[in-house]
Amino acid sequence: MASASSRRRAAIVRARRRTARLSLNRPVLREYAVVGRTEGATYAIWHVAATPVDPFARDEFLQQLGLDADDDWGGVSTVYATSADDAADRVRAEQAHLSGLD
Repeated sequence: MASASSRRRAAIVRARRRTARLSLNRPVLREYAVVGRTEGATYAIWHVAATPVDPFARDEFLQQLGLDADDDWGGVSTVYATSADDAADRVRAEQAHLSGLD
């Protein structure tokens, strides 16, 4: 019979393999803040950044972005995406849908 330490090591190896398989198959969605404004028939994006995970830091981050965007007549949208480029594409698609241009 295998010792407790060898069984524990084997369980850790199995868990790491399972986690690696899951992370390869599914892209990770996370929240991004997208700053921009509508300019004619397009949506100009000025800045895309991942939001902090900590709720208090997230609130401060979004509040500051909102204040900066208001100064230039823009807005902040949050979206779940796999990357900054994906977030920008999702916001542009959403804005096109809302304006009826899609």
